[in-house]
Amino acid sequence: MSLFICGTDTDAGKTMLCALLMRRYRQRAMRYWKPIQTGDDDDCETVRRLTELPPNRFVPVLNRYAAPLSPHRAAELESTEVDTRRLIKRFNMEREKSPLIVEGAGGLLVPITRRYTWLDFLNESGLPVVIAARSGLGTINHSLLTVRALQSAQVPVLGLAFCGVYNEDNVHTISDLSGLPVIACFDPNETDFKNRLRDDEHTIDAHNLLESYL
Repeated sequence: MSLFICGTDTDAGKTMLCALLMRRYRQRAMRYWKPIQTGDDDDCETVRRLTELPPNRFVPVLNRYAAPLSPHRAAELESTEVDTRRLIKRFNMEREKSPLIVEGAGGLLVPITRRYTWLDFLNESGLPVVIAARSGLGTINHSLLTVRALQSAQVPVLGLAFCGVYNEDNVHTISDLSGLPVIACFDPNETDFKNRLRDDEHTIDAHNLLESYL
């Protein structure tokens, strides 16, 4: 099994959630993969640095583009296009080796090409999803729209994770209205965030809801 980390938006906490899950389930054989990276960020390196896991726990990026834009536009500026057949083929090949935590680029409906979004990738790959959402103002609408889109497409949604300063009402409202469990709440801006990965990992997926997928 494997799972996909889907954001409600750009910078919704996907990479930090991947790091938390990789650390939480480090005794298992799963690997991290961000197939498409745009801009100067290196999310794979961020997860590696935070988790302190060896290189063999990380799958190399498949497509990297210089512009910090959605994949379809970043690729166009380099006079190319993401080969979605190659993307799916690589995913299937890597999944044969071990379970994967796959991180998307941007939100659910961000275009990979002008004809293909992350939702299309999920429909083809069959991956279940954990949604990474912001904790603050605006997250109720963004989160519930993402849940609705996934459920309408019959993509399994395993739970929610909230990134940022903890907002109890937002967390409870979204969980109650969606019927989904909360996997984690975290604030990567905390000065001791890296220590939390090591010391408080039991608070991440405390009920082991994701264990069977990894």
